[in-house]
Amino acid sequence: MMVRKKIEGACFLEMANVLLSLSVVVIFYLVYLYFKQKKLLERIQMSAVEAFASHNEMKETLRIGLYNRFRREPDLDKDDDPLLFEHFVARIMTTVRGGSTNVTRSSGDYGIDLEEHSDKGLYLGQVKCYNDMNPVGYEPIAIVHSQMIKQGAIGGYVVTTSRFTSNAIAYSEGLNIELINGNQLVELWLQHLEMKREHFAELTPIVVM
Repeated sequence: MMVRKKIEGACFLEMANVLLSLSVVVIFYLVYLYFKQKKLLERIQMSAVEAFASHNEMKETLRIGLYNRFRREPDLDKDDDPLLFEHFVARIMTTVRGGSTNVTRSSGDYGIDLEEHSDKGLYLGQVKCYNDMNPVGYEPIAIVHSQMIKQGAIGGYVVTTSRFTSNAIAYSEGLNIELINGNQLVELWLQHLEMKREHFAELTPIVVM
């Protein structure tokens, strides 16, 4: 009987050791999976951050390119269009926002560069092709707001290749005037190009060979 109990006890201890060993293996495997998934997640997050940074760098490059393309040189040739940037923004607004956006006359426009006519009503806009060192202040916003009241417009916007001062941002609150900085302008431009591409693709017949 004693021998039997000893055998059973030995078998029990052996099974316990086996179960303990299996448990340790399972724990180590779970830990391995945890760290593997954690590293995978970290790689995914790092890739997302790098992609986001790359996207931001691309937008910044395009923003600077827009400024260099449309800035007004002191020795502007008389044959050059002084409203080139205004027409560029007008085309973007027409595509992205719908309706019809027109460039006002260079004189007698009371500080308004763009008039957007839509089903909702009239929107007024002003554009500023500035560099990084020249942020837009509150003055253009005040002009747009004044003309909104005089012309019965329901909204407005100020567009720049630069950025807005904190005073300008604070001043625009509650006026229904959208402030579109350089990076946002690039995003609208890319959206405009994509919408144009899709429209062209719809008009292009598919040739079956």
